[in-house]
Amino acid sequence: MAATMIGGAFLSATVQTLVEKLASTEFLNYIKNTKLNVSLLRQLKTTLLTLQVVLDDAEEKQINNPAVKQWLDDLKDAIFDAEDLLNQISYDSLRCKAENMQAANKTNQVWNILSSPFKNLYGEINSQMKIMCETLQLFAQHKDILGLKTKSARVSRRTPSSSLVNESVMVGRKDEKETIMKMLLSQRDTTSNNIGVVAILGMGGLGKTTLAQILYNDKEVQQYFDMKAWVCVSEDFDTMRVTKSLLESVTSRTWDSTNLDLLRVELKKNSRDKRFLFVLDDLWNDNYSDWDELVSPFINGKPGSRVIVTTRQQKVAEVAHTFPIQKLEPLSNDECWSLLSKHALGNDEFHDSKTTTLEEIGRKIAKKCGGLPIAAKTLRGLLRSKVDANEWTSILNSNDYPLDRKKLVLLWMAEGFLDFYQGGKVAEEIGDDCFVELLSRSLIQQSNDDVRGKIFNMHDLVNDLATVVSGKSCRRFECGDISENVRHISYNQEHYDIFKKFENVYNFKCLRSFLSIANRYGFHYISIKVVNNLLPTFKRLRVLSLSGYRNITKLWDTIGNLLQLRYLDLSCTEIKSLPDTICNLYNLQTLILSSCRGLTELPKHMGNLINLRHLDITDTNIKELPVEIARLENLQTLTVFVVGKRHVGLSIKELRKFTNLQGKLTIKDLHNVIDAREAEDANLKSKEKIEKLELLWGKQSEDSQKVKAVFAMLQPAINLKSLNIGLYGGTSFPSWLGSSSFSNLVSLRINNCEHCMTLPPLGQLPSLKDLEIHGMKILETIGPEFYCAEGGECSNSSFQPFLSLERIKFDSMPSWKEWLQFEGINFAFPQLRTMELHNCPELSGPLPSHLPCIEEIVIEDCAHLLETPSTLYWLSSIKKIKINGLAERAQLSLLESHSPCMMQDVVLEQCHTLLAVPKLILRSTCLQHLKLHSLSSLTSFPSSGLPTSLQSLVIVICKNLSFLPPETWSNYTSL
Repeated sequence: MAATMIGGAFLSATVQTLVEKLASTEFLNYIKNTKLNVSLLRQLKTTLLTLQVVLDDAEEKQINNPAVKQWLDDLKDAIFDAEDLLNQISYDSLRCKAENMQAANKTNQVWNILSSPFKNLYGEINSQMKIMCETLQLFAQHKDILGLKTKSARVSRRTPSSSLVNESVMVGRKDEKETIMKMLLSQRDTTSNNIGVVAILGMGGLGKTTLAQILYNDKEVQQYFDMKAWVCVSEDFDTMRVTKSLLESVTSRTWDSTNLDLLRVELKKNSRDKRFLFVLDDLWNDNYSDWDELVSPFINGKPGSRVIVTTRQQKVAEVAHTFPIQKLEPLSNDECWSLLSKHALGNDEFHDSKTTTLEEIGRKIAKKCGGLPIAAKTLRGLLRSKVDANEWTSILNSNDYPLDRKKLVLLWMAEGFLDFYQGGKVAEEIGDDCFVELLSRSLIQQSNDDVRGKIFNMHDLVNDLATVVSGKSCRRFECGDISENVRHISYNQEHYDIFKKFENVYNFKCLRSFLSIANRYGFHYISIKVVNNLLPTFKRLRVLSLSGYRNITKLWDTIGNLLQLRYLDLSCTEIKSLPDTICNLYNLQTLILSSCRGLTELPKHMGNLINLRHLDITDTNIKELPVEIARLENLQTLTVFVVGKRHVGLSIKELRKFTNLQGKLTIKDLHNVIDAREAEDANLKSKEKIEKLELLWGKQSEDSQKVKAVFAMLQPAINLKSLNIGLYGGTSFPSWLGSSSFSNLVSLRINNCEHCMTLPPLGQLPSLKDLEIHGMKILETIGPEFYCAEGGECSNSSFQPFLSLERIKFDSMPSWKEWLQFEGINFAFPQLRTMELHNCPELSGPLPSHLPCIEEIVIEDCAHLLETPSTLYWLSSIKKIKINGLAERAQLSLLESHSPCMMQDVVLEQCHTLLAVPKLILRSTCLQHLKLHSLSSLTSFPSSGLPTSLQSLVIVICKNLSFLPPETWSNYTSL
């Protein structure tokens, strides 16, 4: 039921978009200069409006009326055809706009319109419009036969919940029930109005309502409260309805009044001086004023009165709660299996071989439930009548598809789901708001495998709903049964996708999306016949993704005929160049070319792509950008900007035009910047939506006043989160680098700045978490300047350098000898967890002495590094340590300490003077992994053996080492 309602909503939105396009000034101005039949366009608009007003009624009636459902399905195809026809007309309008931007005078502008390649097609387009109008008029006439009427508002069709519960369906949630029971029965009120509100938060199907029902019917709760009432609120929030339902429940009588004030007064009177429990199930409204109005009659209740709210949305819980929000987590796999097995086989005991096999499969099915009770309940009904193992196995064939947040928004934009500008927000911001809304409603979930918060998943049940909603218009190849009217196709890439796989696609003339889903691992290849012969036939295509196909080295010239293309993803292919005809794609919004390492240039006339908003050329070998790119002032994403040589290519000052840039920006070949004024003209300070910035010079950079002056003028906006500096040729860094005003900067890389003699005051960056310094060849000492600027933060007695730093890495520092410690009141690096020192052959120590949070240390090729007792303070917290390449005169004193040890992972390599396994390792009761590599002097293990907690032991090229005595092997049960 929900699926049909949502599907209809999409159709209604599409009709609204078409009506708005037909009424737009830009569209009407273009039509005036053509021979298109204006009266037909007016007729089309009128018919669409006639159909639009009955769509809500049709959506409801299709549930029980097959004729209405067929009418809606056929209408959807007709609407999509009308949209495609209007898009064909709009394309020519865009062509004229693009060419007029290049025109030198008004005469040329007029000529561009009159010389339209569509002028010979006007007759054909008029004929198609006539047929389209007649078709839609038939639908309009048929609506009367079907009895479809105008509806004033959409009504929620969700089946309301009740307070009754079957306690046998409850599995788990004992801890949650106990916690909430304490809140309900507590004598302590969290507000002055005697009402305590408990908000139960969680995605749909997680068991919020069931838990509320269990609590509502608990004997202790029934005895404690004087009155109780249950209302299912749902999305259709109506204060009148909720108030009346509560009043009828507490008075056990019907109230026919529509006077809200009267109902509120009666509810207030009936709840006065009584301890009540009200449950508001499935609340969606997050407006505080509405909430305040709803609960205002409750304030005269007896102390200890409670309201339970169940909701899917964090914002609703935040508005309503007075007690801590109770967020339900998914059930465990065992709990899901318990719920599944009770009904799938009628019991949860398995004895014979057949049921044992089913249990093995069933537990895997339970794992796919994702902790959702509703998923387990749905599947148990499906499995109850199935006793064959093969039937159970088939349930496991469904797949989880990762969703990239940004890419999903770009796909929505390409399909026309988003307005380009609304309420002061651009399409990308609107799309991201929609994404957040879906997330808050638990229709999508953050992936457990993604620590960066960029990848999300859709639960199987939600995916099933989406499949039903989309009907025949969206299909995956793997599902089969694909209609010729399909609009959107996606499929999983195989190692080699042969042409036979796509043969039937020739019949899909209405196709709008061709989306390949790349496997994360391995190489993929596709029949070139598909690329060159099949894809060019899809004239209505809006989305095309061929990402990951390694055998694609070029595009067909006829790609310029895919006039409706809005999204093109060629990332991770071997493409070497793009055809000039790609510049005819005036509708193109997104072009993804990342990791196309063979790509060295872009077409000259890229400026024609007037709707291009996202150009991703990360990890390509493009040496120079076409000058016309400067015309693309709507760009939101330009991942790489290559500064051209004097009078050739793009000047850095052209960056000023791109006022909407966001995300990541790499500026390459900064040695080509003429002077500081040109760098200042780029106005990087104003680009507040850039989160990641990379500033790269060339190897030919010179140490000169010009280089330093240019860098000083490249100061970014203080909102920056990540900064990478490479191949800078100056001897010192600009004053802005290290300024505490960059309070959002969390990651910093300084690479191959070979002429710099000192580091900037990076200790002043309050949010810096990750720092890498690589290839500073002449730096000899890291001293006070590293922690703070002279006369700066150091004068503050509470200042603590590197307050948030969690990881620091030094690499390839051939002259670095000394690391001086901070001499202030507070120690530096209070949050440091990982320290890496690579290829610092002259560094002799000591290392920082006070690192209370350190967990991992890596020392490689630091031949002169000698530890002293003063550095051993932090050894007790280390969990992982790797030491490689200590010279003969170096001592492993840090591993000979008598300090307490919690090491879990130890790697020792190329330590040729090591004679015995270090004492610190032997004392660790937590050691799990030990690797010994190329330890030529190590001859034996201690007689006491190694820690019995060991899980893995790797020994490589330790030619003099005698293995552990066989009689001790039984001690290592985890090995």
